[in-house]
Amino acid sequence: MTSTMLRQPVTGPDAPAENVPKILLVDDRWENLLATEKVLRPLPARIFKASSGNEALSLVLRHRFAIVLLDVQMPEMDGFETAMLMQEHEGMAGVPIIFVTAISKEEKYASRAAEIGAVDYIFKPINPDILKSKVAVYIDLYLQREQILRLNAVLSQSNEELERFAYICSHDMQEPVRMMNAFAGLLAEHAAEKLDDGSRRYLNFILDNARRMQKMINDILTFSRVGREDIIVETVDCEAVLAEVLSEFEDQIRETDAQVTYGHLPRLEASSTLVRILFQNLIGNALKYQDGNRRPEVEIAAVRQRHAWWFAVKDNGIGIDETFRSRIFTIFQRLHRKEDYPGTGIGLSTCRKFIQLYGGEIDFVSAPGEGTTFQFTLPVKEAALP
Repeated sequence: MTSTMLRQPVTGPDAPAENVPKILLVDDRWENLLATEKVLRPLPARIFKASSGNEALSLVLRHRFAIVLLDVQMPEMDGFETAMLMQEHEGMAGVPIIFVTAISKEEKYASRAAEIGAVDYIFKPINPDILKSKVAVYIDLYLQREQILRLNAVLSQSNEELERFAYICSHDMQEPVRMMNAFAGLLAEHAAEKLDDGSRRYLNFILDNARRMQKMINDILTFSRVGREDIIVETVDCEAVLAEVLSEFEDQIRETDAQVTYGHLPRLEASSTLVRILFQNLIGNALKYQDGNRRPEVEIAAVRQRHAWWFAVKDNGIGIDETFRSRIFTIFQRLHRKEDYPGTGIGLSTCRKFIQLYGGEIDFVSAPGEGTTFQFTLPVKEAALP
């Protein structure tokens, strides 16, 4: 690869110094430094020179380098020792080091360089074209890495702003929707007999949509809070949390004659909010996505793996077509009409976001008409109970 293939950094008097890659040359002979600098000067980078290990370490404290070319044989502190001290500085993490040497070509020296983490070990006299090509490769990699880091920073900021916007909007919308729901309810309670059939239908439409909007606002608030607030880890009795969640579905379970079974569930170090959200959404979906032709059956299980607890919530519902896999955990993505199966399309997105933040994973296996099994893992923390 030649220097013409490099992505050119921003240059000119207004260019931030950190946008330009920096090369550090270390050699105790000044004529070697000047010769190497001349070879590398065509590359889009700033070149720093140091004539000793101590001088090189001083520069490392003040600058972030894209690559270091380091002479092995130097007085007081040789290149190997200098490289090891450099790597103790956090700013040198992942910075490639090329050793340049005129000493013996014995394999033990190359092996020691590899143990230290050098990316190359070349001998003097140096072929200028080969040296320039090698350094050009690492400069190009550095520029690519910096571009990825900048894009990630922009993306992260955009995501934070979107979540903050969603939180603020949802929070500010709560009161007017609550008032709409409350006054529509009062109107339905005290004036329903005075309204004709059409007016009562309009009023019920207002009430249904106010409740749906309130549910959506609460779901958006829950989703936006995930990651904004610290996860409080405590000892969670999963069976106790499940019992509380099932009590919330008591009416629905009784009306549909659903059968919900579960085996032994663990006590573990986790977030009680996380466990509750998982059970609420997964059991709620298992009870909701039924075709009405059979008795709903939901089974919850947990198995201890080496470094995590594996949970499964299995149902005998309508199932999920594999072609919709990419949409299942995407926020606001619905697979069915809200008239058929009400919901906001936020629940599973919240589950995945929370689990990933906690260090676990969630997935599912399903087939249309044959039910669905959602599986998730919760990592075992240090204080987890068996």
